[in-house]
Amino acid sequence: MNSLVKKLHMYLGLLNCSILFVFGIAGLTATFRPAPENRRPPDSTARYESFTVPPGLTDKQAADRVYEHLSLPLTAPVPNFAMRRDRDNNLAFNFYTVNGIDRVTVLEKENRLRIETTRNTIWQYFDGLHTTTLRVASPDWRLRLWGFYNELAIWSLIAMAVSGVYLWLSSRPRFRAAQYSFAAGSGAFVLLYLLTR
Repeated sequence: MNSLVKKLHMYLGLLNCSILFVFGIAGLTATFRPAPENRRPPDSTARYESFTVPPGLTDKQAADRVYEHLSLPLTAPVPNFAMRRDRDNNLAFNFYTVNGIDRVTVLEKENRLRIETTRNTIWQYFDGLHTTTLRVASPDWRLRLWGFYNELAIWSLIAMAVSGVYLWLSSRPRFRAAQYSFAAGSGAFVLLYLLTR
């Protein structure tokens, strides 16, 4: 049994090595990122495209037409709650991806779209990737594949933790350093849990 669990533990670790780097980079990015009020506004580029909104469409229908027209990679249709009207009564919404944000304003009177693109840094990209799970309802197969990989990694990490404890208890349960490490980790978790609830 020990041999099988050791192999499982090892192969799960090798399978998840790269995703652990992504999780680590995302954690460091969140830790060292300045507070929102201290962040420099990201650089963005704006472009215009011709687009005519057919008469009689609801805001949601117009946003869906824009989504089909632009065909921006890695994006999903805009949900109802994400649409708004600006002070000039232009329909505005955002397309979010791990690569950045495309802010779209439908200039109906001018028969065109204003698309303002903000690209994420490589660190923000990794931060976005680590939150991509199967709950992200993207029609893009690449994000669904990444979401599947993340889900697999999450469950694999749980299996690694359980198999690691099993291997310790089945081989050297009286090893003092292991007992202290386990107690310290468990105690830190319980303490932080109680302090943040």
